[in-house]
Amino acid sequence: MNKLLLFLVLSAVPNTHLLVEAGPNLSGLTKNVARRGAYSLSRSIPALSVWESHQGQCSSRKSMEVAVKRKLPVDVTQKIVDKGGFYYGISGDTLSKASKPSTEKRRLSLSDSMYEALEELKTMREEMEKMRADMQKLRWKMLMDGDLDGDSEENKEKQMILQRKRAKEAESLSKEIEKWAKHIMLETEEDGWKNVECSKMMRKSLNPDGLTTASIKWMKDSRGNKADKNDGNDYPCIRCSSTIDAPMEDVCTYLAQESALSDYNDLVVEYKDVEEISPSAKICASWTPQILFIKRREFITFCHHKWKKDGTEVIVSQAWSHDDYPETREESSGKACRAYALRGANMISRDPNDAGKTIITMISHANPGGNVPAWACKTAVNAMAPVEPFKIFQKINKNVNLNLPQLRERLEEAEMVSSPSGRSSRPAGIAQLGYACFWPKGGGSVEGGQKPLVDRNEDGASDGPYDQSAQEETNEEGEGD
Repeated sequence: MNKLLLFLVLSAVPNTHLLVEAGPNLSGLTKNVARRGAYSLSRSIPALSVWESHQGQCSSRKSMEVAVKRKLPVDVTQKIVDKGGFYYGISGDTLSKASKPSTEKRRLSLSDSMYEALEELKTMREEMEKMRADMQKLRWKMLMDGDLDGDSEENKEKQMILQRKRAKEAESLSKEIEKWAKHIMLETEEDGWKNVECSKMMRKSLNPDGLTTASIKWMKDSRGNKADKNDGNDYPCIRCSSTIDAPMEDVCTYLAQESALSDYNDLVVEYKDVEEISPSAKICASWTPQILFIKRREFITFCHHKWKKDGTEVIVSQAWSHDDYPETREESSGKACRAYALRGANMISRDPNDAGKTIITMISHANPGGNVPAWACKTAVNAMAPVEPFKIFQKINKNVNLNLPQLRERLEEAEMVSSPSGRSSRPAGIAQLGYACFWPKGGGSVEGGQKPLVDRNEDGASDGPYDQSAQEETNEEGEGD
């Protein structure tokens, strides 16, 4: 056993050093080796040992200091082991005592306290306002669905009041959008508009007579007080106009058919009515196909239509939100990403130079959504703008003339339907650049009272478009007599 211990110690300690110290005496050598070996093996954990210096002698009669290890009591050893420095060979006494975290909070100054209180009150107020709005929306929805004591007279009256209020708000919004559209129509190149030429490869088929014009301008969210104040990006607004070689009544009847949507508009592949606000206003949902690298999109849009005194049909729109159609903002979700038809307007009127022709004007300002990079959006728009507006008008012109007999029949049927005072039974609607809306049974308000759709001769046959200016002159002559 002693030989094994000697071998292990010799492996750890240089032999020459031991031999010089001990001399030729093997017994002294063994003792020195044992002492130094014990010191060498235990020095990595100094906290468990205490070394005392004693005078010793070697065979050469020279005195030397020998370190003698003394074991510590068990309880003392346990205390040392429990200290943090034990595992690193560091005496616990050399470690700085960790100060305990103070349980006393720093006293805030008066200004800091006031600031925190104001911030908390502001947060509470915002949460309460949101909660109040949600409760009102929920109550209104329950009233409209008849889930909240709908049979009681009181709730029926509240329901009617809410409907009238929403209808009034819809009328106010439609006037605001129409005013915006008129301003857009008056703007010129000096205001940032750039003309868009029809694609040279398709010009002969889509715009042979040059009757369709288009221009584009990049602008920020145009929804007035509903605009996203945190969105400073510019989005494309397309303004286009064309002359259709057919009477206005026939054109309006054709565009009011949901079944004709796919015949002239490739940018809308699906359409649904979401909610009716009034006979002339509704919320619609529509979906577009993938356009280049912009994937399928979903639009939720407020739409409104009316008829002006001169017979012009006006359809306006604005991006909307609805509880039944929650927004999907990211393309990676697998669902159709939400896009926004920020604002739009469509004016369908008689050609002032030819009553047998129709002028259609479209304005469409849209945000593709999905955090599409600006360069990608511009690439898609630059590829689409020289084709799609021209293609829509060309197809409308072609299909209206192909279906004139059927359109006249539909027009006569619509004229025979009675409607409330101030509203028209004329079918209305259109599928625009990204969204669609239809009123096949009419319901739009009429400025100055309802007018007949077409003139009739003595046999009841149609003599063509109704000339309202001539009728107004006749009325004035009758009043003069």
